[in-house]
Amino acid sequence: MEAQREYNQSLYAVAVAIRSFVASHSSPPPSDSEPTKNTGAGPFLDSETSISSSEADRKKQLQGSSDEENSDHNAGTDGEELGLVLLNDEAVREGRELLEALKEVEVQFLSAYNSSLDVTRMLGTNTDQMQSALEETEENSSKLKKSRSISSILSSSSSRKSLLRSSTRSSSTSTHFNGGLFDDNGAMGSKCHSLTLGMLYALEQKLYKDVKAGEETSRLYDRKCSQYSRNQGHGLKTEDKIRVELQYSRISVAKGSAESTIKKIRKLRDEELQPQLIELLQGLKKNWKVMSEYHETQHQIMSEVKWLKCSSYGKSQQHATQTLQVDLKKWHACFAQYVCSQKAYIEALDGWMIEFDAPETEASSENWYSLRPCRVSVLPTTEICHNWLDGIDKLPYKTVAGAMESFGEHVQALMVQQGKEHQQKRKVDGLAGELRRQALLLEMNKHVSELKLFYVQDDKPHEQKQTKPLKKMENELEQEKSKHHTAMEETHDMYVNGFQKGFSSVFKSLADFSKTSMKIYDELLE
Repeated sequence: MEAQREYNQSLYAVAVAIRSFVASHSSPPPSDSEPTKNTGAGPFLDSETSISSSEADRKKQLQGSSDEENSDHNAGTDGEELGLVLLNDEAVREGRELLEALKEVEVQFLSAYNSSLDVTRMLGTNTDQMQSALEETEENSSKLKKSRSISSILSSSSSRKSLLRSSTRSSSTSTHFNGGLFDDNGAMGSKCHSLTLGMLYALEQKLYKDVKAGEETSRLYDRKCSQYSRNQGHGLKTEDKIRVELQYSRISVAKGSAESTIKKIRKLRDEELQPQLIELLQGLKKNWKVMSEYHETQHQIMSEVKWLKCSSYGKSQQHATQTLQVDLKKWHACFAQYVCSQKAYIEALDGWMIEFDAPETEASSENWYSLRPCRVSVLPTTEICHNWLDGIDKLPYKTVAGAMESFGEHVQALMVQQGKEHQQKRKVDGLAGELRRQALLLEMNKHVSELKLFYVQDDKPHEQKQTKPLKKMENELEQEKSKHHTAMEETHDMYVNGFQKGFSSVFKSLADFSKTSMKIYDELLE
């Protein structure tokens, strides 16, 4: 489904954002190397290539920005101020360093992305073609709803209870049908899922036309029979009797055609749709099993983070944090859409199956009664859809969404804190530069005074007067350095605590979600 593809792509985007985040925070700055490209990019290779290209450009910008900041720093505060690493020996022994941990997390993201490519290919489809087909489906479905003939003759028949009607239950349904389609490159042993749904659609359109034509013929036949009864013995012509018999034969033809179409629909449902759903469940089970392992590993890695080694927090780091925050937000949105799309698709499919196999509830024309499908027992496909819907409601997706949202908010707060820390750094650098300038000026004046020996005694009070502002400026600089040190500590704590608790919480919830999904799919396949 489209939602599956977008969620998979969001995993890759987060991996790239993490790589940029680590590169911008590393010291010394990394080389302008291309990020590792995935040869199995699947249906969105172009987007990945553009991501990689933009990432290379971003790294060049980060390199330049980092050099500029280091230059500003060397002109300002002492090197040990911005080179401060807030950790202790015990933390080093017991835990992981954040940037090194994120490198491992990135690898797990790319592995998760690769593992999902099979399902993405299985569910892939030409979205432009499907969108036009779905728009036509919605238009034809509206016509079906407005038709009085179909509801009056086959109130419980498959022509009224169609897949098309199911596909227009909500404004988002077209997305969900689009999400359930497969292409010829998928792993389906039977015909591709999109083709099966297209054939079901065509057959139901034919059934609708057959029933409507049969209804018109039946009404005309009833009028001819009434006319024949009233005029019997009053000179009814032989050709009129022939017309009555012709109408009756047309009813039989329409009825036979409709019965044949219903059989074809049932055959498609039982021999193609059901195997495709089973293969899909097998693919999803395998995918979420692997995903649970990756997310569990990521959770373990981030839980062990205790410290961060970073030379400074400047504009390049703030930009990388902002990029990460944006991609995390998109990841959250794609996850929510994935769950909603899967549920809505199964609801639509389940609704169509229920209506197609519903028992007769209303009387109708005698000629058409036998066309109504009568459910003797629950079909395997219907049972799968019922249980699948029940299983989706049991998924802990709200926990995952909450953890993602919470961590995204923390990353945004971290970006704000980075801005404050960088602003304080610039203030310290400015004061340090001004102090050096004033000290140099005082030194020059002192040398001039030493050359004028007869003025030395008179210049001592003047020299002391000039020294006082420098002392005041030195005290102010020390205060601002202390504030900068405090800001760095606060930023460091936000890095370590936020990622150690927030990111690990996201991975823990995803691991639980994956395990629950795997269990549900396993039960459906039993």
